[in-house]
Amino acid sequence: MVDPLTARIVLALVALVALVLFYVGTYRATRARYALWWCLALVSTGISTAAYSFNGSTLQVVLNPLANMLAVGSTAFVWFAVRAIRGRRPAWAALAGLIAVVLCATVLGHPAEDEWAGAGVLIAAMLACLVLAAHEVRMLLRERPRSDPADPHDSSRTALLALYASSVLFGAWYGARLVGFVVLGTDDARLEEWFGTFMTSVVLVVVLLIATYGMSELSHYELTRELRFRASYDYLTGLLSRGEFLARAEQRRAWPQGPKVLVEADLDHFKTLNDALGHAAGDRALLAFGSVCRQAVEGIGIAGRIGGEEFAILLDSGNLEDARVVAARISERYGAEAPVRLGKATVSYGATVVTRGESLEAAMLRADDALYKAKHAGRDRFEFVPRPAL
Repeated sequence: MVDPLTARIVLALVALVALVLFYVGTYRATRARYALWWCLALVSTGISTAAYSFNGSTLQVVLNPLANMLAVGSTAFVWFAVRAIRGRRPAWAALAGLIAVVLCATVLGHPAEDEWAGAGVLIAAMLACLVLAAHEVRMLLRERPRSDPADPHDSSRTALLALYASSVLFGAWYGARLVGFVVLGTDDARLEEWFGTFMTSVVLVVVLLIATYGMSELSHYELTRELRFRASYDYLTGLLSRGEFLARAEQRRAWPQGPKVLVEADLDHFKTLNDALGHAAGDRALLAFGSVCRQAVEGIGIAGRIGGEEFAILLDSGNLEDARVVAARISERYGAEAPVRLGKATVSYGATVVTRGESLEAAMLRADDALYKAKHAGRDRFEFVPRPAL
């Protein structure tokens, strides 16, 4: 079996390499708070491991308590990293309390003679931090649903699962280590053999690699999410961009659930609004429509801005009356929420049914014809053009 000093040196080197790679490849690119906390966790792990290497020397009386404080700090920083992902602040009071308790237990345990001084309290404190970290990751997994099939780039759930697995694995190990410490005691050689430096170093190396992968993958996802958002969504309304809407509509059209209703919408008298009150007023009208449209189609379809004041909606239902209800809901809320308007803010709609057996382009042309009919029939209307019989 590898001697404890060699195991600690290897662990310290692994922590150092992981720190350098994560700092250069991830933290410098994102400057995210959770990435900073993970860097601090790696730093604390490396320094505490190096400090433990002086056990058996005259420096043990000083470096053993320091190593214990840094060890509990490393697991607390893991907890803080996951809290930061959820937008929560670090629990400084809890960390200060844990460090104070561990330091007192270590000093009272005579660290000059006993390298296990304060170990029971230390293990319990680290286990508490790991349980809290696993709980935070579990909450994140609940808050972030499974990826949208239309977004193949969403790797955040995989990253969170890696973090959860590493937290549970390390927590389970420290739980077993605490039980071994209580049951066997420091005088039993099996404690060092089963739960000592070598085995702890092996487990920690595996956990560091898994967790660093999870943090790196999550950072990459967060770094590119804004770029993907800009490419997929209209910056003003928050609806899908034209290209993204067409791509997702094509995917949904091929779903086996049946036909869908395609609706094109156009804000009435939008040019008059721009000319009379300026483009800022027009932007506020677009923003208001985007907001009510997103809420109206959430869970039942998709919506996008296809150009200027023109929008498209694809409902998962093939029922025309469902489309009428959605359009009426959008018009009612838009008329009430449009902040600047000349008279009443209204919308015209043109609809058609699209099936798996036809091109989306043909359905878009029919919906455009229906919208033309609504415009020339007086606006503020919902018109429908059926699919031609085969």
